[in-house]
Amino acid sequence: PPRVGVVTGTILITGATGFLGTQIARRLLRDTGLSLAALVRAESDEAAARRLTRAWWDWPELAAAAGERVAIVRGDVTQPRLGLDPAVYGALVGRVTHVVHAAADLRLQGPLDELRRANVDGVREVLAFARAAHDDHGLCRLAHVSTAYAASRARETCGEDDLGPPTRDAPAYEISKREGELLVREQTDSLPITILRPGMIVGDSATGEIKTFNTVYAPLRLYLTGRLRVVPAAPGVRVNLVPVDYVAGAAVRLILDERARGLTFHLTAPWDSLPTYAELTEAVRAWAKESLGVKLPRLVLLPVPLPRGGRGDVRRGALGLLATLAPYLDDRRCFDRANVDRLLGQYDLDWREFLPRLLEYATAHGFLHRSERTVHEQVLFRLAGRSRPVSYHDVAETGTRARSAAEVRAEMLQAAAALRAMGIEKGDRVAWVGRNSTRVLALDVAIGLLGGVSVPLYYTSPPSEIDGILEDSKARILFVGAPDVLARLDEVASQVPIVSFWRGAAPPPVRRDIIAWDDFLKRGGTAAVALEAPVGFDDLATLRYTSGTTGRPKGVPFHHGNLRFMAESIVSLVPWRARTRRITMLSFLPMNHVVEGILTTYSPYYAPAALELHFLDDFRALARALPSVRPTFFFSVPRFYDRVWSQVLETPILKRIACGGGGLAGGLLRRAAGSVVLRRSGLDRCAQLLVGSAPARLDVLAGLGRLGIDVYNAYGLTEAPLVTMSRLARHRAGTVGEPLPRTEIRIASDGEILVRGPQVTPESLHNAADLGVRNGWLYTGDLGRLDGAGHLVISGRKKELIVTAYGKNVSPEKVEALLRCVPGVREAMLVGDGEAYCAALLWLQSPDLDRESVDAIDRAVEAQNANLSHPEHAKAWILLPYDLSIETGELTANLKLRRREVLARRGAAIAALYGRGPMPDGARHIGRAEERQA
Repeated sequence: PPRVGVVTGTILITGATGFLGTQIARRLLRDTGLSLAALVRAESDEAAARRLTRAWWDWPELAAAAGERVAIVRGDVTQPRLGLDPAVYGALVGRVTHVVHAAADLRLQGPLDELRRANVDGVREVLAFARAAHDDHGLCRLAHVSTAYAASRARETCGEDDLGPPTRDAPAYEISKREGELLVREQTDSLPITILRPGMIVGDSATGEIKTFNTVYAPLRLYLTGRLRVVPAAPGVRVNLVPVDYVAGAAVRLILDERARGLTFHLTAPWDSLPTYAELTEAVRAWAKESLGVKLPRLVLLPVPLPRGGRGDVRRGALGLLATLAPYLDDRRCFDRANVDRLLGQYDLDWREFLPRLLEYATAHGFLHRSERTVHEQVLFRLAGRSRPVSYHDVAETGTRARSAAEVRAEMLQAAAALRAMGIEKGDRVAWVGRNSTRVLALDVAIGLLGGVSVPLYYTSPPSEIDGILEDSKARILFVGAPDVLARLDEVASQVPIVSFWRGAAPPPVRRDIIAWDDFLKRGGTAAVALEAPVGFDDLATLRYTSGTTGRPKGVPFHHGNLRFMAESIVSLVPWRARTRRITMLSFLPMNHVVEGILTTYSPYYAPAALELHFLDDFRALARALPSVRPTFFFSVPRFYDRVWSQVLETPILKRIACGGGGLAGGLLRRAAGSVVLRRSGLDRCAQLLVGSAPARLDVLAGLGRLGIDVYNAYGLTEAPLVTMSRLARHRAGTVGEPLPRTEIRIASDGEILVRGPQVTPESLHNAADLGVRNGWLYTGDLGRLDGAGHLVISGRKKELIVTAYGKNVSPEKVEALLRCVPGVREAMLVGDGEAYCAALLWLQSPDLDRESVDAIDRAVEAQNANLSHPEHAKAWILLPYDLSIETGELTANLKLRRREVLARRGAAIAALYGRGPMPDGARHIGRAEERQA
C-alpha cells in the first residue's frame, strides 16, 4: 500500500499489547515513517519489553521493531502522569506528535468501578498528557478509540456526533466507555482530537486472526459445539460486525488526515451489508458441514427476554453467557457513516467471503482467547481454572494413582522454588532422565517457569551417553526417575548434583550422593514463585538430543515460540468433535522424545475441553494399559500397529475375515471384526489413529484398512517435530499428509525435502548448518515429492543412499520397510555400498527355525524383490539371531539401528554375503536369489 501522511514524528500508542492496538501499530510501521512509543504496563522495563514482544510475536516485523523503531515505555494509563518517572514523562511530552489511545478494559459486565479505572480515569490521564504535549510544541492529533459496540432495542439511526444517554440495559462496559468519550468530547475545541467508534470487531478478513473471541463468537462457539439450540434474537436483526483490518487501516488514515480533526467516525460496516442473525447462522451451519464434517440442527431464533444479573455479575454456563450478551443480540441501532464515507469512501463489506476464514481461525484455536503465555505458563493457567478441569493418573505396575490438578500444580510451583533455591536461573540447563509420570511434567514446567532450559535424555541411555550429553549441554543438575539409570549412577563420571524423582521401590544403593524428591522440594520452603517466566518467545526453552543413528547425539534447540506454535497446531488438527468434548490421553512414548515431550505434553492444555491425562511409566505395558484408559486420540510408532496386525493374523477367525473376499457381506463382516480389534486394543474411542517416527509397513496399514481401521501417517524430524499430518477429511493414501499451518515444503533439484516453518529449530540459537538449517530452510535428508493436492510422499533417505559399483543409487529405507514385512523377520538392514549388488542382514523374531520356515523366508524375500526395481533387489540375505542392543552401540536409545556401528561389527556377515568368507558363527542361513532361480 502507498505510504500516507507525515514521514516524521512520534506516536504514543496505549493498548499496544491489545489486538486493535497491535494492528494499528502494524499499519503505522508499514505505511508511515513515524516512530512509535508503546506504553506498556509491567513490573519492570525488562518485563515491559518482554510483554510487548510476546504480544507481537505472531508478526515478525513488529517484534523486530520493538526496542528499535518502537520505543518501549513502561507505564500505566490509570496512574498520575501515566505512571512515568517525571524525567521520562517530560521527555515523552517533548517529542510526541500524535497520541493513539486504544487501551481499555473490555469486560462487558466487570465491576463498574474497576472498568472506570481504565476507561475513564485512563482517558483523563491521556488527555492531560496530550494537553502537556500540545502546550509544549503543538500536538498533531489525539485519536481516541471509543465504541459503537452498543446495545439498544430502539430502531434508530445513530449519527456520528450523537452520544445520547445510556440505555437502561447498557452493560457496565458501555457506560464506562461512554463516560470516557464524554471527557474527550469536552476537549475537542482545545485539542486536535479524532474520535474513532468501531463496531463489533472480528478477525482479520484475510487471515481470520483475532486475540479475544468476543460477543459474536460466543454463541457461535456454543452452536458449533452442540450446546446451543435457541438464540434470544430476532432472525432479521443485523449483526454489527467489522473486520479488524478495516478498522486499523481506517484509523491510521484518519489519524494522519487533517480533515478528520474534531470529528467522530463510525468505523462500522454499512448497515445494509451486515448479515442478519438468520443469514449468519445458516452460513455457519453450511460451513460446519463442509469444513468440520459436523451436521448441526437449525438454530431457533426467538427474541425472548432472559434474566439478567446486576452490573458486575459474571454468569457461568451457556444460559448465563447468553444472558450477559442479550443486549447485543437484540441491538437494532443503525450507525450512520457520513464522515467516514466522505473522507475514506464507501466500504463494501462482503461478510460471506471472509466468514470461512474467521471460522477456520476460531475453530483452530478452539475459541480460546490468544494469550502471550509460554506453554509452561499455559499449563499452570489451565490447572487453576474450573470451566475445563484437568485430572491426572500415574499408571505403574503397582497400580494407578489419581492426582488432582491442584496437587500437580502445587508440586510444579514447589519444584520451581526448589530449583531457584539451588541456584537455577534463566538460561541454566537442567537435565532429566526418567519414566513418564506427573513428576516429569511438574519438573519440566518448573524448569520453564524459571526460564531454565530442559535437557531430557532417554531412560535407555547408557552412562557414557549420559555423560556426553551432560558435558555437551553444560547441565547444572541431573534429575533421575528411572530405576535402571539410578542403579548405574556410579558409572556416570559427571559430578553434577543428582536428584531422584523415582516413585517406585528403591534401586540398589550406589556411592553417589542422591537427593530424594521430597527433600528437594523442601529446599524451596514457602517462597512464592512468579507465574510469568522471565523469557521471551525467542529465548531457548529446551535442548532435545537426537537418537544418534549416524553418530554422537546432537542437541537440537527450540525456543519458547517453537513450543507454543507446535502445541497450538497439533490440537488444531484433531477432529472438531473430539477436541471439544472430554479428552482422554495416554502418555507412553518416552517424554524426552520430541513427539511425546513437545507435541503431546503441551498441546492438551490448548484444547477447549476437560482433560483426563494418564502417564504410563513402562511403555512395554501399553497393551495392558490401553483398554483401561481408552484414549480419545492416539499416536504411536509403527511397531505398535505391527503387533496389532500380528494379533489379527494369529487369531484364525479374524485372519479369515481380514483376508476374505469382497462384496457387501464381506465388507460388513470386516467392519465388525475391526470393531472387535479396536475394542480389544483399547482404541475404540479414538477419533484418529496416527503413526510416525519411522516408515510404517504398507501391508500393515492396508490390512488394518480392510478392517475399517484407518491409521494416518504423520511426518517430522527431531529438528522439526511435526511437518505434515494426514487429516480425516483430506486423507490421501500413500502420503504422510499435508503441511501444518504456516509450514512450507520445497523439493530440491535432487529430490531432498526442505522445510521452513515455526516448528523448525531456529538458526539464531545454534550453529544451524550442523543441523541442516540454511537460510531458514531445514534440509531434512529425506527424499520425496508433493502430489497434486500438496500432500507429501516420502521415498527414502538421501544421506543413507547406497551407491553400487554400477553407480546405481538405492534408498535402503524403502527396501528395508518391505523386508520387515517378511514373516519371521524382526529387523532388516540393506548393504551394498560400492558392491556389485545389494544384500540384506535379516534379524529373526525367533531363534528356532526349521527348514520349512527358512524356505518361507527365502520365498518371501524374493516376492518382495518383485516389488522393486532391479538395482534395489536384495540378491543375497543372511539370517541372524536378534542380538542387537543399546549396550553394543548398534541401537540408539530409542531402538533405531546405528548403521555405522552395524557395518563395523557385522563385517564377517557382510563378507559372507559377497562370497568373501564363510558364514559366521551364530548365523542361521544365507539365501541367494540366483540359487533359487537355478
